[in-house]
Amino acid sequence: MITEEKAQRYRAAEDRLWGYYNAKPKEHFLDLAQPGLKLRVLEIGDGEPVVFIHGGPNAGSTWAPIAQAMQDYRCIILDRPGCGLSEAADYSQIDDFRIFAIDVLTSVLDTLAIEQAAIVASSFGSAWALWFAEAHPERVSRIAHEGCPPFLEGAKPSMFMRLMMIKPLGRMIARQTVTEASQEMNFRQLGHKNLIGSKGFSPAHVDWGLSLMNDTDTMKNEIAIIQRGSTWFGFRSGLTHHPGFLKRLPQPMLFLWGENDPFGSVDVGLRACEVLPNATLRSFPDSGHLPWLDDPQTHIRLIRDFLVTNTAPHPDIKEELVAA
Repeated sequence: MITEEKAQRYRAAEDRLWGYYNAKPKEHFLDLAQPGLKLRVLEIGDGEPVVFIHGGPNAGSTWAPIAQAMQDYRCIILDRPGCGLSEAADYSQIDDFRIFAIDVLTSVLDTLAIEQAAIVASSFGSAWALWFAEAHPERVSRIAHEGCPPFLEGAKPSMFMRLMMIKPLGRMIARQTVTEASQEMNFRQLGHKNLIGSKGFSPAHVDWGLSLMNDTDTMKNEIAIIQRGSTWFGFRSGLTHHPGFLKRLPQPMLFLWGENDPFGSVDVGLRACEVLPNATLRSFPDSGHLPWLDDPQTHIRLIRDFLVTNTAPHPDIKEELVAA
């Protein structure tokens, strides 16, 4: 549990981040029936529901550059359990992350009385979206994936993630104070050299990222998840989104992929698109694992266009390069 002082410090940094975009989402907590925990949700806008699911270690407000421009939709932005200000689960007791993810997303939609929603997801959040879409296809209209979903065939953990898999080292990393210099190093490792230095984030983005790491238990909880679901050699068996699994997903899907993504090359995404019934991929030179951060305006346009079409654009699954 984080202290109230740290929670207020984090909220203040988060408010400054959203204020940078002249936006202010509403915060509320959902009492999820299954699993039994309190999940923090930010909401902004009004219209058809779009659920935003972040990767890790991260939190919902990473979507601020996108969601602030989509207020003609009801943007439902999750802090995944243990991230940001959401309550953590006891990850040592979770035997199947797929069931856990499906339970969380089912409870979120049920609690909010939403029958069906589109999803925008990144990294581990994309894995959640795929598991949920396979389990409850009628509740997912379409999915936009930002970056490489970690469990696609051919994907691999980044080096920093491999280090977190080593239990003593992971615990040490969780205790370290994150500085602006270490934050920049992390973005470099994620393939985002253009976010470093004068070309990089606004001070509001920097402060929010530092507060997320230093004022919440996000890193500690995400390391617990990583160590439960992977080893030094890679992800545990049973989690991979293999071709047989992907063939069962009818929803239109859009993959927005940084060419410098350390989790997987563009070819990993193209092979997935060849199997998925209705998917396309667009890649971005000089962009990494969180590609919307490099060029928010392009990603806003592509996601908005995708949400209003009946199929994924370019169903012939040809890669289209978009200058970042």
